[in-house]
Amino acid sequence: MTSTGVSDEEILRALLAEDDVSDLAVVRQLGCGYQRVAAIRKQFGLPAYTRGRRASYGSLEEAFTAQTEPVEGGHMRWTGTREKSGTPVLRWRTLLQTAYRVAFLMQYGRDPVGKVFRTCGIPTCVAGLHQADRPMREAHKAGEPPC
Repeated sequence: MTSTGVSDEEILRALLAEDDVSDLAVVRQLGCGYQRVAAIRKQFGLPAYTRGRRASYGSLEEAFTAQTEPVEGGHMRWTGTREKSGTPVLRWRTLLQTAYRVAFLMQYGRDPVGKVFRTCGIPTCVAGLHQADRPMREAHKAGEPPC
């Protein structure tokens, strides 16, 4: 321990507690010196903190896949951001879209017409095959094959 009462092990634990934590965040959390945190980062071969925005996903599909997990029965659970109402939303570059619309686009290769509804009845399922747009619902209602 040093005069601040913080051990090197405590600093190292704070640096490893989260992905890409800044030296300044550790300084503020533990009340130790910035140079000491930087020295411990260097001593243990930890990569330097990168300021600013993190790298974005390479594609819309990559962003969607990274924020979902498969569930039994062919369903897909959304693990990403949600609106206050609970609706799953995907932010990618300048796009802000519901996860349902993105799932539909990825599944059918076209933008949905009108609102997208789940066909499986499982709340918040974002599996592409479980999404239907207005023309698909109208065709189903009329007894026609889906679009």
